[in-house]
Amino acid sequence: MKICFIYSNRAEYALLLPFIDYFKEVSDTKEINLNKKIEKIEFDQNLSKIYSFCYDNFKKNNYDYICVLGDRKEIPFVALAALHSEKKLIHIAAGEYVEGIPTHDQYIRPIVSILSKYQICFSIKAENEVKKLFKGISYLKPNSFVFGNPVFSGIDIKSLKQNIKENYDLVLLHPQSLSKEQTKKDIISVKKKIKNKKTIIIEGNRDKNYDLIQDFYKTLKNNKNYLFFKSLPKKKYFSLVKYCDNFYTNSSSSSEIKFLNEKCLCQIGSRNKNRSESKFNVNSPKLLFNLLSKKR
Repeated sequence: MKICFIYSNRAEYALLLPFIDYFKEVSDTKEINLNKKIEKIEFDQNLSKIYSFCYDNFKKNNYDYICVLGDRKEIPFVALAALHSEKKLIHIAAGEYVEGIPTHDQYIRPIVSILSKYQICFSIKAENEVKKLFKGISYLKPNSFVFGNPVFSGIDIKSLKQNIKENYDLVLLHPQSLSKEQTKKDIISVKKKIKNKKTIIIEGNRDKNYDLIQDFYKTLKNNKNYLFFKSLPKKKYFSLVKYCDNFYTNSSSSSEIKFLNEKCLCQIGSRNKNRSESKFNVNSPKLLFNLLSKKR
């Protein structure tokens, strides 16, 4: 089996990594980081180049499967390249559902699912959304499976240590890419909640309107109580979540946060209102491999 995993940012990569690591042990596996291949796609530039790059790569390498995750704006171009190069697409984290304001995600995720051969879901609720999507298209049928989210693969949660002895809060804020006003509202909410105490700020996705968040952070950087990180290794991140007092965030990773430290979660805005809860399963990569081995 020859498979290619494609992603464009660190959040996607973190969720795909358990799959990539497992498949590398049992099959011919490649991975492509689009941000390293095509410039400025995080600013909505050169997105069309993704199609050409992927189409040529897929034809040249003759993969059995192309695997993508979620709902990033880059992914539909990958999906169309897979369709036209006659490669089977696997959509991981299909059917995730949010009741909040519309975002790019809510348009893109169903598009990718429709173009995919298999939809791998992290919850029964997500799978039901996939089934509802396909119900409106008489000539297409879903191939959906609930394998669960393997995000805790390789992590012994009980052994996570508290590395910061004093009390502290966490902040992770992503821009509302379709709304400058909503991004501003989320910033105001965080301003009201953070206190002059030890606070670790993890910088979010650098999508449209991130400049507003960046300007806000500049006002905090002279205060020694605020520590900034562009990203964190998964184990260190989970450790910080487990022992923090409050986590102010509009991140989609609410299921992981609740699992580690339910009391800390303070959701900001409506970006991820009533998001479907993930079922966690470290064996999800193995289940996917077994499925694809049978279906070839």
